[in-house]
Amino acid sequence: MAPVKVKKTVKAKIVYLTKIKRQLLEEEYENLQRFLHGEDVELYSASKQQAKRFYKKIKPDREYPLSIRKDLLKIERRNTKIARYWARIPVKGRRGGVWVAIKPHCPIEPGMEICESKLFRRNGDFYLYIVVQIEVDVPNPELTGKTVIIACDIGEANPIVAVELWNYGTKRGNVKFLGKEIRGIRTLYSRIRKMIGRKKVKHGAKVLDRIDRESRKVNDILHKASRKIVDRARELREEGLKPIIVYGDLKNVRKPRVKWKTRCRRNNRKVHTMPSHKIKHMLTYKALWEGIPCLGINESYTSQLCWRCGSLNTEIRKRLFRCKDCGLEYNRDLNGAVNIGNRLLGYMLNSRGSCEPPLTSPVNNAPKGDFLAISVCEGGSPCDS
Repeated sequence: MAPVKVKKTVKAKIVYLTKIKRQLLEEEYENLQRFLHGEDVELYSASKQQAKRFYKKIKPDREYPLSIRKDLLKIERRNTKIARYWARIPVKGRRGGVWVAIKPHCPIEPGMEICESKLFRRNGDFYLYIVVQIEVDVPNPELTGKTVIIACDIGEANPIVAVELWNYGTKRGNVKFLGKEIRGIRTLYSRIRKMIGRKKVKHGAKVLDRIDRESRKVNDILHKASRKIVDRARELREEGLKPIIVYGDLKNVRKPRVKWKTRCRRNNRKVHTMPSHKIKHMLTYKALWEGIPCLGINESYTSQLCWRCGSLNTEIRKRLFRCKDCGLEYNRDLNGAVNIGNRLLGYMLNSRGSCEPPLTSPVNNAPKGDFLAISVCEGGSPCDS
């Protein structure tokens, strides 16, 4: 096992603020905005240092959060009626900072290390985004009879397609199509933006608020989808098996525009709104937090390669994949997910049963252009690709 330091963000709302505490936080937050625009104001010295460190380019119509160093932020757990957690935030107007009650979305355990965090203000309320870190022992992925590979394909119509490969890839099951609602959400808000641009819309502020909900809805769906995959891997580990999560690491999907070559706006919007990086990041940090190995591999040709016979003589019509050599008809995203899992098996066999997982997302551990993988026939024996 290799010890890995994993971070995640705990979102906490500051509640039950008194008038004096709210005034101190408001003054510190407003002084930060004025300081970033070049004004000479009274601001906590560490806040000035953090602002100069992080904020290089300042936009005039944007509010920036207050960055708090980890040695200045203190979190305590108290048995009070107001809240169970309290945080000390450093401000200029009071020596020793301000103690405020917070309500985090998940428990903060005593063994967690508090890292650099940020204070936000939204609709008159303050939120503290606390970055916590723990050290987890992540086992090195090994190819044994108990290894179960959860292969994930990232796409546009189906953001996540997951399939489990058992017994060295000879058995497949527990297929999941997750995040299909994202496509409808993207289409809806795309129409709203077009409507705003073409004609004058009444109650424009409410319409803009609806547009801001798009990213929050998409993130909520992705968090729930990635959590299902990690929870399934944890169940397999509790049964005595060795799960490995693997995803296709997309690269060069958003190609630059070629001069004198027209592009389809609709397809261009679909490609550029694929939440591939968010999915990879969520899967990686959630899996490593639970001590489950998570890998990203090169997925070139996985959507064109037949997982059963390894042929590239294939055709794709919408969501249907068809192999002209062996006659396989499959869902195109599911075919890509199976190929991603088979490719990991091929890499692990070439490296004599083990490979090193990436510690951060997204990292490739496969050579670019190498699309050979282990192909399994119906009988369970390897086929010649």
